[in-house]
Amino acid sequence: MFEGLGIIGFLKKGGVTVIVLAILSVISLAVILERAWTFNRFRKGLYRFYGTLLKAVKDGGIRDAIELCKDHSSPLAPVILAGYSRREKGREEVLRAMELSARLELSGLERNLGILGTIGSTSPFIGLFGTVLGIIRAFSDLSIAEGALPSAVTEGIAEALVATAAGLFVAVPAVMAYNYFVRLLQRRSLELETRANEFVDLITGDEKDGMESQG
Repeated sequence: MFEGLGIIGFLKKGGVTVIVLAILSVISLAVILERAWTFNRFRKGLYRFYGTLLKAVKDGGIRDAIELCKDHSSPLAPVILAGYSRREKGREEVLRAMELSARLELSGLERNLGILGTIGSTSPFIGLFGTVLGIIRAFSDLSIAEGALPSAVTEGIAEALVATAAGLFVAVPAVMAYNYFVRLLQRRSLELETRANEFVDLITGDEKDGMESQG
């Protein structure tokens, strides 16, 4: 029944809902690739700058590290700067400022994840909707065509089920990617918090003591 069908033929068999699902599939793939690139860049920026920052502290103290943060795009840089700007207010204020800054940096990782979640949760229902419409159309055609063979109905139902299959095809990768990125977001959040907290004593304490503790 579907032998020799290309992508265009497959879309025609499934109807409008399959075309909608194809568009959602393209959007989902684009978001997955974009988020993968963003998470990878975040990780590289965090770890590479962390080593550079430790070296700056060891060589010139916390002030040199702060100057380095001002000219760097690492997600760790604004967190350190936020804590340093509140150093006169005490340790609790430093921690609070660093936490707020870290949340702001992590919010960039959360961007577009809602799109994946929405596509993953709604695609099966869109496919099911297309199947229901296809079955209604098949039985309507049967009632109109007198003396039609049962194969006419089965062919129509088979074509209608294409929409359900397409919905699942779109939903499964989107849900898997969404769950993966959510877990990765939690991991990156912990890594950023851990790296930032290592500089709290340097920011709030005596610079010389901080340098000695790093050494």
